[in-house]
Amino acid sequence: MQHTRDLTNLIQDICENTAGDSVDMLTLLNTLKARGFGPLLAGPSLITIMPTGAIPGVPAFCAVLIIIVCTQILLRKKHPWVPKRIKSLSFNRDKFLYYAAKCLPYTQKIDKFIHPRMSFLVKGRAKYLVAITCILLAFTIIILGFIPFAALVPAIGVLLLGLSLMGRDGLLFIIALIFALASLALVPYGITKILG
Repeated sequence: MQHTRDLTNLIQDICENTAGDSVDMLTLLNTLKARGFGPLLAGPSLITIMPTGAIPGVPAFCAVLIIIVCTQILLRKKHPWVPKRIKSLSFNRDKFLYYAAKCLPYTQKIDKFIHPRMSFLVKGRAKYLVAITCILLAFTIIILGFIPFAALVPAIGVLLLGLSLMGRDGLLFIIALIFALASLALVPYGITKILG
């Protein structure tokens, strides 16, 4: 059985290929885009799940990036493109490095679970279903971002979908659908919070 280190490598790539006090989205994209669309979904969702997601505006910015990436999957673009305004957005690198170091022991355990299986669910035209699901989840991240920790549910769903593409793991896609259903169930509560 072939296991991967997709999630651990993803975090290490961001840590090793960035510098300075902050990481802007352009640097993040340049780090991730060489590995395809999967990391471009997993990266922003991971930033939302980690404590960096508690920074006001970060979940919404990450959700917008996910929507842009997924739209381009649906348009059959080979390489992702992101508007200049999004590229200039940034988050604190020191905080990311601190929390990344804390997360690595757990990501290594998660990676042991990821391997190619039921690949027909995430290959070929099936990736368009992944993209549509991620767009729905990204919108729920924006809505639930007003409720403390609620955005974690759809963000985990997007992370699993990104990892399913990276590891060709159809089982992760099925698990992600459970998170998608849970996210949609939370949306009415999120809307009531927004409307006051």
